[in-house]
Amino acid sequence: MKCVRKPIEVIAWFDMEGNPAPIKFRCLDEQQEMAVIKVDKIIKKDLDKFAGNRMIKYTCESLMQGQLKPFEIRFEVDTCKWYLYKI
Repeated sequence: MKCVRKPIEVIAWFDMEGNPAPIKFRCLDEQQEMAVIKVDKIIKKDLDKFAGNRMIKYTCESLMQGQLKPFEIRFEVDTCKWYLYKI
């Protein structure tokens, strides 16, 4: 997987304790067009620290261009921002 670390727009649902779970996200692709990617499966969820910021790291899979591809998105807890970290 290639590290890209770019901000994304995410639709997520939150449980009763306030824990987010991503459903789908939108980001700019190589042609500078907005692409919507549905999160088909969350494989793993970990708490992480990146540069001192608390983050929730999601390792996911989605069907992209007919292939099942893994990727990693992160939720920055203090600022409530989402990032596509690896794809």
